[in-house]
Amino acid sequence: MVRWGDNIRRLSASTLDTHRYVDRFVAHGAPVSFRELCAEVLSLQTRYLVLDLDGTVHLGRNLGELLGWELTAHQIYGPRAIERLEPHRRSARWLLDWRNPRRLAAYVAQAAKVWGGPGAHYFLWGKVASHSRSLRRVGFRRFHADPIRAVQPRLQTTLMKELRSTPSEILPMSLERIWRRHAGDQVIEFDDIRWIRRKFPRIEIILSSPSPKPVVAFVGERLGIENLHYSTPDRINSGEAKIAALKEAFKNVGDPDVEIVGMSDTSHGEDHCWAHHFMKVADINSPTPFPTIVPLDSPLVEVHSAVILTRHELEQRTSDPCYVDPRRKRGIGQRRRELTHVELSRVNDGLLDRVNALVRGAAQFVNPDEFAYQLSVLKESSRALVA
Repeated sequence: MVRWGDNIRRLSASTLDTHRYVDRFVAHGAPVSFRELCAEVLSLQTRYLVLDLDGTVHLGRNLGELLGWELTAHQIYGPRAIERLEPHRRSARWLLDWRNPRRLAAYVAQAAKVWGGPGAHYFLWGKVASHSRSLRRVGFRRFHADPIRAVQPRLQTTLMKELRSTPSEILPMSLERIWRRHAGDQVIEFDDIRWIRRKFPRIEIILSSPSPKPVVAFVGERLGIENLHYSTPDRINSGEAKIAALKEAFKNVGDPDVEIVGMSDTSHGEDHCWAHHFMKVADINSPTPFPTIVPLDSPLVEVHSAVILTRHELEQRTSDPCYVDPRRKRGIGQRRRELTHVELSRVNDGLLDRVNALVRGAAQFVNPDEFAYQLSVLKESSRALVA
């Protein structure tokens, strides 16, 4: 079978280039529903659909993080106080009982003890570094990798440690409260998954997340997804580890004729490596969308970028057709934009040549971490120019 990208890959190979533009880039413009995106990205040839969890299933919500805060609240306040406070809860993370100052002080102290160090570490090297090129460059040198992927395991191991000391019967109640509290933020619903299976009966749907098993299993049950990949004490299911887990579970993954589609908010670039392995990727409500430049041997042919409406937004639009969640910081474009690899090359004005020149000159770098940093920045800038 001849794939869409084969001709351009052969052309690039003839010039000894190492990277290329994807064959098709689609910015969907005006917000759409999850089903509308799936109807365009999925096909009858799609074999696997890989879904991220946190920030993808819900707009801007990390269920694993929220569970960590919930367990701390349960430990200090107890179940009765939590049930009393739940109807009046305002914060997604904190649970502040002003009527009980001693318990409140204990709660703040315990939260700081458990999450202060890992949280500050992640905030600095994950969130701040993603907005500061100089700090991110320091992060590459310090961790010998993209800092966001280097620091994430500390949060996951902290959560798994908390889970080990929590009675098993507490977890379903805590997760149910979190799920109910953020129902309006839900982007992917049980009925959406059922719709995909009816329309594309060959597709295997996989939910893949760095969160631990209790979180992923809970969400899998709520969405009707049985293929679950999650973190364990031995392996944090993030970045390339997600690909390794996929290959372990399905032996035909990696076959060039197997169409794999990945959908993720790819927060801070966590899932950018999917572009090296999947045929199509779609970034959903993403702060750091997928680049349009990929390695020459990548099977990727399409990148989609979409603002996907939440349950609350869809409900509000019945009376206000233009309503969007106020947390959406960036402006939402209304115009759909579709570019071929030729048009991407024209828009990006020599960026691909700079990437290929950088890779060809990799041996000249005394510090390989500096090379990795510069290559990452160049690839990611391919999206800034088509935003």
